[in-house]
Amino acid sequence: MTVKENVEKEIRSALRKLKIQADLPLKIEYAREEKFGDYACTVAMDQRFRQVAAEQDPLYRNPLTFAQALAGVLSKTNKFSNVSAVPPGFLNLSLADETLASMVRSAADRPAAYGRRRRKKDARRIIFEFVSANPTGPLNVVSARAAALGDSCCNLLEASGESVHREYYVNDHGNQVTLLGISCFLRYLEGQGIPLKFARKDKEGNPLYPSGPGLAFPAEGYHGSYLKTVARRIAKEYSTILPPATVVAHLKSLALKTEQPADLSASLNGCEAYCEAFGRHATQYFLKTQQQDLKKFRVRYDSFFLESTLHESGAVEQAADRIAAQTYVAEGKTLFRSTEYGDDKDRVIVREDGRPTYLLADIAYHKSKVDRGFTEIYDIWGPDHHGYIARLQGAMQALGFPADHFRVLIAQQVNMFDQGQPVVMSKRSGKLITMKDLLKDIPVDVLRYFFVMRSFDAHLDFDLSQARDTSEKNPFYYVAYAHARIRSIFQKARERGLEPDSSGDLPMTPERRRLFFLVARFPEEVADCARTLEPHRLVTFLYQMATALAQFYDPRENRIIEQDKIIAGRLLELLAAVAACLKNGLALLGMKAPDRMHREKTDASPGTEKPEEPSD
Repeated sequence: MTVKENVEKEIRSALRKLKIQADLPLKIEYAREEKFGDYACTVAMDQRFRQVAAEQDPLYRNPLTFAQALAGVLSKTNKFSNVSAVPPGFLNLSLADETLASMVRSAADRPAAYGRRRRKKDARRIIFEFVSANPTGPLNVVSARAAALGDSCCNLLEASGESVHREYYVNDHGNQVTLLGISCFLRYLEGQGIPLKFARKDKEGNPLYPSGPGLAFPAEGYHGSYLKTVARRIAKEYSTILPPATVVAHLKSLALKTEQPADLSASLNGCEAYCEAFGRHATQYFLKTQQQDLKKFRVRYDSFFLESTLHESGAVEQAADRIAAQTYVAEGKTLFRSTEYGDDKDRVIVREDGRPTYLLADIAYHKSKVDRGFTEIYDIWGPDHHGYIARLQGAMQALGFPADHFRVLIAQQVNMFDQGQPVVMSKRSGKLITMKDLLKDIPVDVLRYFFVMRSFDAHLDFDLSQARDTSEKNPFYYVAYAHARIRSIFQKARERGLEPDSSGDLPMTPERRRLFFLVARFPEEVADCARTLEPHRLVTFLYQMATALAQFYDPRENRIIEQDKIIAGRLLELLAAVAACLKNGLALLGMKAPDRMHREKTDASPGTEKPEEPSD
């Protein structure tokens, strides 16, 4: 049970002692300033509570009188050092020193488990889908942010006792794979000496190809030069799929003609099987490289679900049958009545020619999540998918799945900068910074910190130059150094025969008490971040704890090696608890807490320290 849960328990007990029975939610917040206490409760200002309380005493209709009555009861417990009622009816509570000390002892005695709960008996069966980038190229920075956020959310949910299945949906079917195959096949032909030409867009956005020789590269295709490497690799490893020399010679002659076919399909007539094969192998290649990059990024998945299996099994058509009561046919198309679920228009799920749309495949995929026994569905989508939420939520309701059990989180755009200058990215044009590029340039810990330091709905301005900075101006290193400094203090303490000890009295100072309270808060921070799916709150908390630790070191009375053995032992116990919070908090966000900082230069000035890789 967290400290906040204990505070709620005590307030409800006080209500019962006042003979006020009300099964209503209590709002308990952290005090806005330390001088007001640790927690604040607004129960006395809640009209619903006051109405019930007034049945016992009409004076309780006054919020301040009600709060004073509660404060009188709570003051008699040993859980609080101070309880006060202040206008217009706030209840301010300061925890007793022993309450805080018990949490510090728990963290110091069992550091690895602190902040984690055992699997609940009634744990929800959650399936959490995130990243799910098309396997048509390397993962980019937008996918990297989704990966860091999704993995952190899963870690937090598991730490709170929930059962979580992590899944990556692989879109290995449809038009994007067809385009990838054509693009990759053309890059192979380019390697065989066949010229290509690329379109530029006119004012209306229509593609304009230059005159002269060259096979026209599809304007909507994948233009990135990375496909040259992929095409060479496929040609080397799968030589049986390559066209014979006669086909290559024919295509070369077409490419060199002044007069060329009006569209690419005419040029590649008869080459569909080669394009399909290149697309299939390119998809497999990109999925494998995406998996490798995610592993290096410390992101774990339980399964990779292939869209193609839905089409092969007939699950897509079956999904249409399951929601048939909510569909109708117009102009040869089958439409889902998504407007009945808040969408701005009804959506096509089957085209005139009988082919299913992407929406129907997505419905079938989410139906599979229900069929596999999951009771809660969480998805992370990109910013360009916000308008897609209503139609899919509507389809899930049409399938009978509760609306409040399906949640979509939108990971907003990442704006990349370097030295203050924007970096333009586009997967189709090939101008992008990949996750692999980032992993070569910046440590994983720093990347993950930067990607989770803002909320899902906030745009992230990621400055590469700031991330490369190894000084404490870099927020990750600021937090990392706090943990490393504690480990350094412990090493020096052991050399003097000092160890953590919970016996004896420890006089409280503002700096000490601040750390005691933050340690006590840590488990509820983890629980709250899991409940709201807001890992950025934990980032803020860890930075706050690192700041409190820096303030703790200032007074001479906290210099451990200068204290007597009893005081030193109590302070070491406190620091052990703080270290547990920093290490566990970083771990939940996919980062490692270093035990030491090494110097990159001979001087000791700020900005020359960098964490060493911690030992597990």
